Amino acid sequence: MLILNTLTILIQVVFIVFMSILSMNILKYFTGTLRTMATVAPALFVNHGGGPLPLLGDKEHAGLTVFLRDEVKKHVNLKELKAIILVTAHWEEDVVTISSGKHHDLYFDYYGFPPESYKYRYDAPGNPELANRIHEKLKNSGIDSKLDPKRGWDHGVFVPMLLINPAADIPIVQISVLNSQDPKKHYELGEALQEFRKEGIAILGSGMSYHNMREFRFGRNQDHVVNTEFDEYITKVCTAKDEKSRREGLYSWRDQPGATEAHPARAAEHFMPLIVVAGAGGTAQGERIFNWDMANTFRLSAFIWKGL
Repeated sequence: MLILNTLTILIQVVFIVFMSILSMNILKYFTGTLRTMATVAPALFVNHGGGPLPLLGDKEHAGLTVFLRDEVKKHVNLKELKAIILVTAHWEEDVVTISSGKHHDLYFDYYGFPPESYKYRYDAPGNPELANRIHEKLKNSGIDSKLDPKRGWDHGVFVPMLLINPAADIPIVQISVLNSQDPKKHYELGEALQEFRKEGIAILGSGMSYHNMREFRFGRNQDHVVNTEFDEYITKVCTAKDEKSRREGLYSWRDQPGATEAHPARAAEHFMPLIVVAGAGGTAQGERIFNWDMANTFRLSAFIWKGL
């Protein structure tokens, strides 16, 4: 009888231990699965300002600096991002060109600023594997592209990123815009990049929603906004409820009132990253997350697409 009772207790203990281990493994499996299922990363367009001025404490860039430094992180969980595909207005090529090095030095593509603005460092890693995957994806989508392991990251990359993520711990792949400035080709580029968002890889466009160098120099501080109509148009298009309206609106952006004043003919490179990001937005409705008047004259807007 004693042996039987002991055996019964032993079986019960073994059963309890077995069920505990089984439960722990089931829990571990499902929580592990949830962890490995990457959150859909956003497609986001930001304005990067004039040269290094957002980093130098320029008063006319104060609102933009605050947005990049403090507000972007309220919309983007940087800790969840696996990488960033960054489309910069300051790199135009005949074909889409993709930075593919493990590390890229900074390319100080501005002139006439204080010496300290040429000493910045941003040591985030590159991601050659991702660069090659992008190259292959674009090939399969019928989009010509090439890899570039050497070109440095221009200020369209490091100025906003020094404010958005000073830790520099998220891999970045820099991508050029096309010197054709063809809206359809840029939107299609964004559509091809969209699938990477499912892996927790953000698509970040760095440009300016208004960029007229002549007006920046000679038309400041007018005490009225000069691009209200065009800003309202791009806001309407980027926040449209259906993707078709967004696409068609951006295809025809050049024909809209105020478009040429906002982005002069053959000088729309700063608008192209917004079109790419909008193409990567999928069917989700865009949201305007920044709307601010630089020098009380030039209205700048930023947009995000969080869903697919």
